Amino acid sequence: MKLVIFAATGGIGRALADQALAAGHEVTAAVRNPTALPRGVRGVQVDLSAPDPAVIESTVAGNDAVLSALGPRSRVDIGIAAPGTRAIISAMRATGVRRIVVVSAAPTSTVAVSRRPNPPRHDAGDGFMMRHVLNPMIRRILRAHTSTWPRWRRT
Repeated sequence: MKLVIFAATGGIGRALADQALAAGHEVTAAVRNPTALPRGVRGVQVDLSAPDPAVIESTVAGNDAVLSALGPRSRVDIGIAAPGTRAIISAMRATGVRRIVVVSAAPTSTVAVSRRPNPPRHDAGDGFMMRHVLNPMIRRILRAHTSTWPRWRRT
C-alpha cells in the first residue's frame, strides 16, 4: 500500500512509519522537519499549525490511506489535533482518498493557549459523566499530587 503518515517524527508517528516500512508499504511522511525521518521514508514538509491546503492535497493525493499521529509536542502545539485533522480530511475529500487512521496521545480537554486564550469550559464531546463527575475528580487528584512539583518556566 501507499501510505502517508502525518507527524511521522514523533513517538507514535515513528512507530507507525517503522511498522509500515517493515510490512513493505511505500511511506510518505508529512512532517515539519523532513531531515529527522528514518531511512526509506520520503518526506514532505507540512506545517499543520498553519495548513496550506494545496501542499496537504498534493501530499495526500495518490495514496491508499492516511495515518495521522498528530498531537502537541509542547504547550505551543496544544490544540493542533482537531484543526490539523480537519485540514487532512479536507485534503482527503478533495483528492478522493477514503481511508484514515488517527492515533494520538493528545489530551482531549480544553486548555488556554495563546491563539485561543478563552477556550470553552468543557470539551464538546464530553458526556454528562465526563463533564460533571470524572473531569472534576481527575482535576482534584492531579492538583493534590502535583502541588509540590517544581514549576519550570520557559525563558
